[in-house]
Amino acid sequence: MALRILGEPSLAGSVFLMGGLVPWVVSGRDSGRLHGDVDFSVRAEDMPAVRAWFAGRGDRVEVFDSLDLMCNGDRVDYGLCAVIDGVPVSFCPFSLTGGALCQRSAAFAALEGFDALFEAHVDDVAEEDFIERRACSGGLMTGMATLEACRAAKQASGREKDLLDIAELDRLGCDCGRLSRMNAAFERMDVICAGHSS
Repeated sequence: MALRILGEPSLAGSVFLMGGLVPWVVSGRDSGRLHGDVDFSVRAEDMPAVRAWFAGRGDRVEVFDSLDLMCNGDRVDYGLCAVIDGVPVSFCPFSLTGGALCQRSAAFAALEGFDALFEAHVDDVAEEDFIERRACSGGLMTGMATLEACRAAKQASGREKDLLDIAELDRLGCDCGRLSRMNAAFERMDVICAGHSS
């Protein structure tokens, strides 16, 4: 499913695969575990293209949109989540201006038991350290987190389930300078809850 979305021509250059699928899409190997969701970051200005893509799909897909949440009175875009073939797929807008990264995301009561809006902020992030276009194992050129950004995020999470992903990232190899910069960025990251419904 992730590769289908990454290969969608109308979304090329707009969506970037994030999270635990990144090393496995790059290597083409089987992680040996189920991945319960799929995460994409989307340039904030490209979120209308994502919504248009869902609006134009012929099949029935349940979409939860942050613009519809009661706790989002200002209707700021915190992204959306679609349930495709039973798997939650999130599309979270980001902006990166002058090295200042802002990544927004939303939680939805139907999926997580509560509605909430989140913003992650970090300074001194170069776009080429955060995202890239890369040929995956099948030759498809895709947008995704850099291996170093993925590894830094996994390291910061400290979850046991991420250890296998980290091992695959290490097997693929990382740029030491970029990894150092992204580790420092994730250590500085500030996450706030911008709104929630009780």
